Amino acid sequence: MTPINKKSAIWEYYEICSENNKLANCLLCSSKISRGGEGKKATTTSLKNHLKSKHAEQYATLTDVPSTSGSDKGGTSTSTDSKIPAVPGTPRSRDRQLTLKETSERKLLWDINDPKSIKYHYLIGEMIALDNEPLSLVERVGFQRLMATAVPHYRVPGRTYMTEKVVPDIYNRIWSKIEASISQATAVSVTSDIWTCQHNNESFLSFTAHWISPQFNLEHGVLAMKPFPSSHSGTNIAKELNAITERWNIPKSKIHLLVHDSGANMIKGVRDAGYDSGRCFIHSLQRAIEESLKSQPEVLQMVAAARRIVTHFNHSGLAEQKLKSIQQELNLPNHQLVQDVSTRWNSTYYLMERLFEQKRAVSLYITDHETLNNLTHAQWELMEQCIKLLKPFEEITKITSSGISCISEVIPHAITLSKYLGKAETAERVPNLVTIRSSLQAELEKRFNFDENNKYLVATFLDPRFKTSFLGFVQAERARQKILLEALKLSCNDDESSSTDDDSSPRRKKRNMNENDKTFETHDSFWNCFEEVAKDNMRNSNDEENVEKNAVANEMDLYLKSIRIDRKADPYKWWSANENQYPNLSKFAKVYLSSPGSSVYSERLFSEAGIIYDEKRNRLLPSNAEKLVFIHHNLPLINFTY
Repeated sequence: MTPINKKSAIWEYYEICSENNKLANCLLCSSKISRGGEGKKATTTSLKNHLKSKHAEQYATLTDVPSTSGSDKGGTSTSTDSKIPAVPGTPRSRDRQLTLKETSERKLLWDINDPKSIKYHYLIGEMIALDNEPLSLVERVGFQRLMATAVPHYRVPGRTYMTEKVVPDIYNRIWSKIEASISQATAVSVTSDIWTCQHNNESFLSFTAHWISPQFNLEHGVLAMKPFPSSHSGTNIAKELNAITERWNIPKSKIHLLVHDSGANMIKGVRDAGYDSGRCFIHSLQRAIEESLKSQPEVLQMVAAARRIVTHFNHSGLAEQKLKSIQQELNLPNHQLVQDVSTRWNSTYYLMERLFEQKRAVSLYITDHETLNNLTHAQWELMEQCIKLLKPFEEITKITSSGISCISEVIPHAITLSKYLGKAETAERVPNLVTIRSSLQAELEKRFNFDENNKYLVATFLDPRFKTSFLGFVQAERARQKILLEALKLSCNDDESSSTDDDSSPRRKKRNMNENDKTFETHDSFWNCFEEVAKDNMRNSNDEENVEKNAVANEMDLYLKSIRIDRKADPYKWWSANENQYPNLSKFAKVYLSSPGSSVYSERLFSEAGIIYDEKRNRLLPSNAEKLVFIHHNLPLINFTY
């Protein structure tokens, strides 16, 4: 007789008949059951049917016991277990057969409230917000087929369920986590701006918060992109700003500074709301450069002519392909020309920089196209000088737009730019831009005069990269007195508003940024101006009067004697490492270094909103758009844990 490999669990109740290999003896009732054949023709189907009809209890036990093989070695199984379709892309398991119970369970779908289903609900909700997908994604056939194949038990919920249940719950959970983080902060700084969607004319008011954690980590989050259907007046802006802080349970006294653009309505709204106001450094720089470019008409004509050339290539695919072939022939970088936008001065700079880089290729193209006018030799020369003059401004703009940019950088950057414009070397490099250079100096002096704003002075003072190096004597002393005054209030547990300023004292004589300028050695790098100013203004603290000082004053003296760190270093890491050495001064650093130097965070928020509000989703409700932007921005900031 041929030996039989008994791998199926059914053989616990049977044995092969010794007289006939085609039969099996039932160990429960001694019945002889046909196996349907011998060798590969034999099956276990009749054995299971006998057990099911005559021995129901043992059969029930058998269905809970998994088999040890996908098929009987002594014969091929034709049971329903072998008919379960495999998931595409996944090989059928060869370790064991599925039991009848497992087979039936595979056909069941999870309930919508099953924990396993909820896990996928929230993952889909996160994906919609993070990847800027429409809420209708869950109703798309392709997505449903994908999920049915990847997770057969999971049923994708409808759009209404995602909109009313999942997305709001993710929003509320992230809200709670950010609110808990803000509650531990000493102070909160804010940026705010207004944006109108071009697809449906819906307006929004942004509100981003910035604070320093107890561990001295700079953190931020989007608190609101609030629908703003009413008139954009200062009064309405003030109401909305206060409504947002009340909704987040942030006391008005905890708001250190609100950074915004120079719009008259925003200025009035912040003032009426009762917050200290800070102008966006990048926006002020934009205004200063715009006004300066207007002072020299030939520069405006050059920019307009350059813009026409760039527009020609951006509007013609054939012209762009021709330009690429010319670039290859001349071994020039395969770069596209850059189109500028009126609200970003540096985009005009990039337009000139890229066009000048491709001067040879563009000029060669224009020789074969009479309808397009090339720049004159004088205009190309003027463009080159504009690039040289504005390069430091572009670099400063990028630095201020970074994630760790602080309001403490504003004064040093403004002073360094002013000094750079006044250097003889700069004048020699841009001889045809005398008017623009003079206008820029005047605009910087007008727009960046911080003698009256103690918060800028104190922030610069408390930044270990700058300290008093960029402050005049009067400014440095004013910053010291501000810190001592605030320390006195804290020690006395004074409940008065922390916004009290020392502006009530007699107005000090203003110090011009160019006051007491000395003749310095000429340098090639713009950043040498930074080091020159820093070294020139360093003072020996031993020259101060030897008077009795309190703990805060002693800490300030010790702090000023320490070595100024490199301008590229992280001031927050420095304070984290030296917090124990300056326990009192570090408390003020957590307040004054919390504010960004610009409202770029609000600008980025609106860029995200512009992606969400595209032409295919212009009917998205403003409340849903706010939630999606909130999740999109804040979820990565909390490491996707909520």
